Amino acid sequence: MRVSPWVVPVLVVLAAVLGIGGARFLAAPSFTRDYAAAAGARVETVRFVVRGLVCVDTARQVAGQLADEPGVLRCVAYASRNEAQVTYDAAVTDPQALRAAIEGPVVDEASGQIRFHQFEVVSLDGATIR
Repeated sequence: MRVSPWVVPVLVVLAAVLGIGGARFLAAPSFTRDYAAAAGARVETVRFVVRGLVCVDTARQVAGQLADEPGVLRCVAYASRNEAQVTYDAAVTDPQALRAAIEGPVVDEASGQIRFHQFEVVSLDGATIR
């Protein structure tokens, strides 16, 4: 069976477009961190779009920013979407406190340096923050 010479390049371009475009919809988490389980918690989840969350390492850093925040139960970060989904106990904390924790100074564990403004929350549950 003979195939037209243009079929293979078209299929390659189509596969690339579907792969890149589909990554936004079928993204796998870059990093997931569970903190403490809280029995009887008022569990809620908030979705942050975070400028600076671009890879597995920055996803791990965002999750680390939330480690000392009381009431945080889980953080699932998606670098392909620049997104962090944070599950928390609404009786203990709120989305604004979580945002402040994410945007706070980042301590580089390897060098001990403190970096300011590494992360910026630009959207909270779909609402743009100015």
